[in-house]
Amino acid sequence: MTDEEKLERIASAASELFIQPGYHETQMQMIAQRANVAVGSLYRLFSGKAALLDYVFQTTVPTIAGRPSTTYPLQPVDPRELIRQTEAAYRDWNRQLAKQRTTDFDRLLTTLFATFKRYGRYFLILEHNPTINPALTALYRQQRQEIYRQVGDFLKQSQPSLKDPERNGVVVVDLVFWWCAHKRYDSFETKMDRSDDEQMLTVVREMLQRSYQ
Repeated sequence: MTDEEKLERIASAASELFIQPGYHETQMQMIAQRANVAVGSLYRLFSGKAALLDYVFQTTVPTIAGRPSTTYPLQPVDPRELIRQTEAAYRDWNRQLAKQRTTDFDRLLTTLFATFKRYGRYFLILEHNPTINPALTALYRQQRQEIYRQVGDFLKQSQPSLKDPERNGVVVVDLVFWWCAHKRYDSFETKMDRSDDEQMLTVVREMLQRSYQ
């Protein structure tokens, strides 16, 4: 197994464990076992759990800074850099949402599903561990409110007769987030077969289209 393959498996395993049972409850040995790598390999790649958490954050948020350093073991990153990258990623996401608002509901849903599938585990880590990085948690809360606002504005413009479009915007966003993230990583179903996840997302998408188009 290459280092790249190990990093991918480790980041995936760590992300799920940081959601349940949580960052503080997760030990490096648990991550190694979930990722099916040796504990020694884990510590060769990461100086500790804090560095691994930062790696998960950095690789989730697209950034012009490029990929994290490949000098092992990876160390925790400058918190200011994480904030800068996150702010830039959210600005880009909001620009994409603003463009979709001028077209149609189907394209808006495409953007929502794609981004929540990308950011789902990242957001759940912050929700379950709000004190591990209060600045990132605050940015996430602001971003969630901005998404609600943009989707609500779209519904207000596209369906003037819709009652309480702001609240319906919250319903749309939360429903997409639940099926893209909570169901996969934060429910009793995480131990069950996920082979039908994509089919279920298609059903949810069709339901939303019937409800709001």
